[in-house]
Amino acid sequence: MAEFTPEIASEILSACQAGGEEAAGAFSRSLDGEFTITVGESSTLSGDPLPDTWSGPGLVITFRVGGTGALLLLPEASELLPEWYAEPDDTGRSKLATLAQELGYTLLPEAFTPDDGSAARVKDLAGAFKRAEPTGEVGYLPLTLTSGDKTGEASLVWPMQAVAKTFDEETATESPETAASESATAGEASSIDDTTDSIPEPVTPQSETVGSPAAPQPPPKPRIQYADIDDGIRQLPTYARSLLKVRVPVTVTLASSKYPVNQILELGPGSIIQFDKSCEDNLTLEVSGQAIAEGEAVKVGDKFGLWITSMTLPDERFWVIHGRRSGTRVK
Repeated sequence: MAEFTPEIASEILSACQAGGEEAAGAFSRSLDGEFTITVGESSTLSGDPLPDTWSGPGLVITFRVGGTGALLLLPEASELLPEWYAEPDDTGRSKLATLAQELGYTLLPEAFTPDDGSAARVKDLAGAFKRAEPTGEVGYLPLTLTSGDKTGEASLVWPMQAVAKTFDEETATESPETAASESATAGEASSIDDTTDSIPEPVTPQSETVGSPAAPQPPPKPRIQYADIDDGIRQLPTYARSLLKVRVPVTVTLASSKYPVNQILELGPGSIIQFDKSCEDNLTLEVSGQAIAEGEAVKVGDKFGLWITSMTLPDERFWVIHGRRSGTRVK
């Protein structure tokens, strides 16, 4: 594999020009608008000063390519980002994850197809850029995005040595609003406790023993917070992370049917197999034979992919457990 360095600027420029229309479609589907992209001239960026537009919040999309990676930064000041992107729900997180995946295929050369990607809001684009550890001089390619009467510039930069650290500070730092809210909640709780202490509680002799110490209360469990799925995985215990490395077969099915073996033996070139599903119906995504989602076929570059439109809950199964007849009840 060729090295992911600033010297491949011409290859990245060609990939962006060829996949610009597909990338615009990915932005349109994920960010709820009609986007067009104009690819600028590639150059290099070395330390300070960084672009002025990076001095505030925005969307950062990471692409991991082997041991390095790339970032795509889109400032919030461009007004191209929907309001929900700051605190996305499950559907919003799915849209951002899909956007990262599609842009990785369309904006980077085939030789540097990303291993994975993620997308999330950061409070400081310049800080996110520095946390990703740029390798001295990095490649820089501006992409002008237009949606209606709004125009903004997204910046594609590479290589970055630690794209996994891009969102680290975002998860460790609470926003002032969150801190104020928790402080106010703590103050209210303290006020309530003070009031409660002044009111004697009724004593139930049947449930209390004079002189018995109060049972210790377990400490509250810390609330787990994470910026994206990658950060959440890093917070899992080791045994849980090892389970995520188990490879399972993933298949996409339009329709299926069962036939007797003698009919299958009669099949040959030109035979037509008829299914009950329409060719316009959704495709089914199965993992290890279990249906988990449905979606539509989409084109990603020169390949096809599955755009997931809904998740399928697994079937509930109840198994009867038969114990030995020893007179004891099996629970």
